[in-house]
Amino acid sequence: MDTNNNYPLYQTMLDDLIRQIESGDLKENDKLPSEQQLGKDYQVSRITVRRALAELEQRQYIYKKQGQGSFVLNKEKQDLGIRFVDTEQAIKNMGMKPKIVLKSFKIIVDGSDQGIRDLMKLSNDEYLYKIEQLYYADSSPVYFEKTYLQYTRFPGIKLSEITSNELIPFLIKKYQLRDIQFIKKSSAALITAKTRTLFNANVGDPLVKINNRGIDHQKLVYYSEASTVGALPMFLIDE
Repeated sequence: MDTNNNYPLYQTMLDDLIRQIESGDLKENDKLPSEQQLGKDYQVSRITVRRALAELEQRQYIYKKQGQGSFVLNKEKQDLGIRFVDTEQAIKNMGMKPKIVLKSFKIIVDGSDQGIRDLMKLSNDEYLYKIEQLYYADSSPVYFEKTYLQYTRFPGIKLSEITSNELIPFLIKKYQLRDIQFIKKSSAALITAKTRTLFNANVGDPLVKINNRGIDHQKLVYYSEASTVGALPMFLIDE
């Protein structure tokens, strides 16, 4: 059993391996270094290495092959146990290739975005993430999402972890969201002069707005506002 003195080293190893997987430095089905090599790289004991690998497997980051080692798990084989709208999979279901582009990643520390703070019951002193992502289907922009997250519930998100990743699966795995419930509301709208350029569309074309709230232990910790065009709304169902 690890002592408290070993915990920071264990956490450093765990966080760094998660970062490498989420950023794509370690790709799906890539083999991780051996237990012995990981122990050397992170200056931890074999027991600590095995504990970290067991947790990565439990969180569905890796899988093990008897006698061969540990490998990065394919996302399509993950069963996260939480119902949510999987936008990336919806684009695949359209027969198109998804691509996620991070447009903005901020930690708001000045008390702004008061409306969101009121919803989340945050004081002006509390930190708040604001993340903007644009999804493409092949080469066409089809889904724009602005997401707010409580910093205290999701500390230490790294830029490389979300640069090209869908947020909800990432959050579920990294922060072990076991009881979170996502509530989605949709409404019809029209392309405006502001959104015309974003989607390369014409003013007055149909658009669907989606509001998504994540409730964890009766607290609103996730809030997003999205706009989507084309055929994608028909494929956006809870998985």
